Amino acid sequence: MSRFPSIVEADSGSIYDLTFTGTPAKNMRFKLEGGIGLTVRIAYPGAESRAIWKDGAEVSYNSWDDSIQSYGEVTQSFCGENRFIGVQNILEFYITEGCVLEIKPRDAV
Repeated sequence: MSRFPSIVEADSGSIYDLTFTGTPAKNMRFKLEGGIGLTVRIAYPGAESRAIWKDGAEVSYNSWDDSIQSYGEVTQSFCGENRFIGVQNILEFYITEGCVLEIKPRDAV
């Protein structure tokens, strides 16, 4: 398994845009070793939907927000909180220290 450790600022309210130089892997695992927590945003080149998994269970997207016509913004309230912005193909999720999250393809029509 390939590993790509990074140093990021994980203070409260932090947002980190993760950019790949090639095609992102279909399955990824994230773990934050220190800090409070941060929101990670990944812009994908394709329209395939993705899901966040925590402790072997899929974490649902935030509730739909009619005012922004998208899933609700990530408020950094719990590890695994997430949303997928379909038209822009951006996955956003919140991770805290010691929490292990996985990204996997999601069946969606």
